[in-house]
Amino acid sequence: MRLPALESLARAWDAQSAPRRATWIAIAVLAVVVVTVAFVAVPLSEANARARDDVARRRLVLDVAKARVAEGATLARASAPPRSQDPRAAIERVLAQQGLSYAPGSASGTDAAVRIVIADARFDALVRALDALAREDGVRVTEATITARVDPGTVRAELALTR
Repeated sequence: MRLPALESLARAWDAQSAPRRATWIAIAVLAVVVVTVAFVAVPLSEANARARDDVARRRLVLDVAKARVAEGATLARASAPPRSQDPRAAIERVLAQQGLSYAPGSASGTDAAVRIVIADARFDALVRALDALAREDGVRVTEATITARVDPGTVRAELALTR
């Protein structure tokens, strides 16, 4: 199979002088380099843009995390110092102030929480009592099961409280 266009191209190449052939080879090499750089540079610039976006996003996440850590530290400093070492005394005092009676709950040997059961309480009184315990004595709820009772606004609460 003969290719006349290819044969004429080969004849034209042979007719060229050596310096002219070198010029055409340099132009061809330069064209290959330009095309290769174009195929490499475009994805590289997109990767750089994605990396810049990732850095900006991670800086925002870091700023939010730092703000939350600072907020947690502020809340920890604002926590009330305990009036007594025994949280039971604080629990009894605050619940009595709110007119709530309780019974000791089932003891769990795995934690130091004080477990109590309030059989019948108005929900708003329970919330006020828990808020007062947290503000005044640093006693917080670690576990709670609150069940609505038949009477509107009243609940049964099983609480685990600790400092």
